[in-house]
Amino acid sequence: MGPAREESAARPAAGLEGLSTYRIETWGCQMNEHDSEKMAGVLQSLGLRAAPNVEEADVILLNTCSVREKAAHKVFTRLGQLKRHKTARPHTVLGVCGCVAQQEQERIFARAPYVDLVMGPRRLDALPELIEDSRRRRRALAVFDPKESLVPENEEVLRVSRTRAYVTVMEGCNKNCTFCIVPFTRGREVCRAPEAILGEARRCVAGGLIEIELLGQNVNAWHHPGGGGQPWDFTRLLGAVARVPGVRRVRFTTSHPLHFKNSIIEAMAAHDAICHHLHLPVQSGSNGILGRMHRGYTREQYMDRVARLRERIPDVTLSTDIIVGFPGETDHDFELTMEMVRLVRPDSIFSFIYSPRPDTPAAEWPDDVSPATKKDRLHRLQRLQDEIQMEKHRALEGSLMEVLVDGPSSRKPGQVCGRTSQNHLVNLPGDPSMVGRFVPVKVTHAGLHSLTGLPESHLTS
Repeated sequence: MGPAREESAARPAAGLEGLSTYRIETWGCQMNEHDSEKMAGVLQSLGLRAAPNVEEADVILLNTCSVREKAAHKVFTRLGQLKRHKTARPHTVLGVCGCVAQQEQERIFARAPYVDLVMGPRRLDALPELIEDSRRRRRALAVFDPKESLVPENEEVLRVSRTRAYVTVMEGCNKNCTFCIVPFTRGREVCRAPEAILGEARRCVAGGLIEIELLGQNVNAWHHPGGGGQPWDFTRLLGAVARVPGVRRVRFTTSHPLHFKNSIIEAMAAHDAICHHLHLPVQSGSNGILGRMHRGYTREQYMDRVARLRERIPDVTLSTDIIVGFPGETDHDFELTMEMVRLVRPDSIFSFIYSPRPDTPAAEWPDDVSPATKKDRLHRLQRLQDEIQMEKHRALEGSLMEVLVDGPSSRKPGQVCGRTSQNHLVNLPGDPSMVGRFVPVKVTHAGLHSLTGLPESHLTS
């Protein structure tokens, strides 16, 4: 069983003579991963096939992320590495896509004149034309105006996973967090219609994908006027997706604390299909820093939401994002973050050192926390989280958990891996025939980032 694909009418491959293979390299989050699935679907609909390596690719696309520091630098470094390939195979189409493409635009051609096309997010519809135009007259460009309400519907998706399907529910962000570049690279919020989302979910299930992950920069801010005077909010959408026949699991990311309503908690508790895991970025445990970040909530409000969630769903797991070294962050501010982590005890943390991003308000402020202090704070935070995480994982030893097997384990031959509803990664003995099955697994060993277990059938045989 290969990657699932949503079929649509094939486009003619006029203007693509001599091109037969493609390669996509992806940086960033699930949104970028899903955009790459869409690009692959478009390219395959044009008659191209995936290349086993860059050396054999006729079309090379770098799908980029600009959220972290030196993102553009990393892209240009990779372009420099690909210059030799382009020189040896001049017919190769080399493109930069995603957030760095939207951010840098024409500057990419100026710094790397051997690049053929630049395509920003929300412009996947332009990919065939860009490839054709780049072959006729180098330097094809398609970006979007962040003010545009543009989310093209695209059914040509080459799904990578054999069990999970990403489904975009909205693009962009209307928040004005002072550190974040997303509103500039992904634009303002635009929500897809519920009929389109549910239709895509049904097609995914028909293709054998039983786990749906709803994606959006602020996914729980999704809303739609609907028809007949019955507006939709994210709670209603979540329940509707969970009720799609054949859906076994539903996840959603990324949530914003301002929009994490009690009704979402109730939906998570009411529907067996909705996974007991939540990613809820807090960014800082200091109200002063949260205010400078323009996050719109306090640490007390965040902790109250977490307490409500855990009261209603005791086995829920929580992951979060934290930035250290934000402009103006004092030792006291950082200690408040450490204190909050000790109180909330998240199951995992994505932690980052603050770095100024272009066009953001914080980039204009003095970056007054020294690099050494930033690194020290990051290491202290990560050590604390490692202790919490290891303690939580050890408490799971001996428990029986339901694992959806999604592929071979990277740890050693003869093992497969999968995830629980709570998003724990579990390795277990098995073979590829188990992919797509739900397996009861007894946890025998806890690691920092994953668990190891034995299928229940092994325990009784």
